[in-house]
Amino acid sequence: MTRICFTSDQDNGLDSVMSYHFGHCPYFVIVDVDENGNVSNVESISNPLADEHNPGELPAFMKSKGVNVIITGGMGPKAQQYFADYGIKPVIGAYGKVRDVLEEYLQKKVRYVPNPVEAPHKEEKSGESDEAERLKKEVAFLREEIADLKSLIRSLEEKLK
Repeated sequence: MTRICFTSDQDNGLDSVMSYHFGHCPYFVIVDVDENGNVSNVESISNPLADEHNPGELPAFMKSKGVNVIITGGMGPKAQQYFADYGIKPVIGAYGKVRDVLEEYLQKKVRYVPNPVEAPHKEEKSGESDEAERLKKEVAFLREEIADLKSLIRSLEEKLK
């Protein structure tokens, strides 16, 4: 059995939209998959460290949950090393709904990226402007729209087969 953890912006199980950053995502969707690729369990949990960003704590938490693979939008090289040290394979660059990304991963369409080039993390400053907050909400909305469109395209492709 493989236990795969997906970072998520929502608490909707397989229908959740993927989060772009593993450390600050609000939820994790943990999926158990047997050797034949069949899903045997889906569990959504809150990220207990979403408001904190202490290096190494989330990889240790994932190890305690029995996770073998973590799939997310982005993760820095240092975090990847922490996961690797715990024997957890990080897969980055994923986006869309968890259900679709899971299918892509099982079909080997999501590729492991060992050393991504990522923008450096910026420290958030308290007292962000209303405009910045509005833009964050707009980005979250657009990510959800992209995830819905990706699901629609996937279902149309299935019908055309």
